[in-house]
Amino acid sequence: MDVLGRDSAREAYRVAIGDAAGRIVGLLPEQVIARDMRLTGGRGHQTAHEWIARHATQIETTLRALRDGKGRIRPPFDRMVLEGE
Repeated sequence: MDVLGRDSAREAYRVAIGDAAGRIVGLLPEQVIARDMRLTGGRGHQTAHEWIARHATQIETTLRALRDGKGRIRPPFDRMVLEGE
């Protein structure tokens, strides 16, 4: 999984899985990451990247479910959307 940066307008991190032929890009709201931790104090991005790495499996599963339009997405990942939606 790749973290493509932060979308400040949508207050979310852009995350992607797959390769150029089958890439899925989604938006992970900062509020999902920040619900149990603080993203301040100069370590916000580092803390967010660490959280994303710890939850990579759930994020990847969610991106595939969103793309395929099937499967139950469990909270808090049900707040994710595909980029462009």
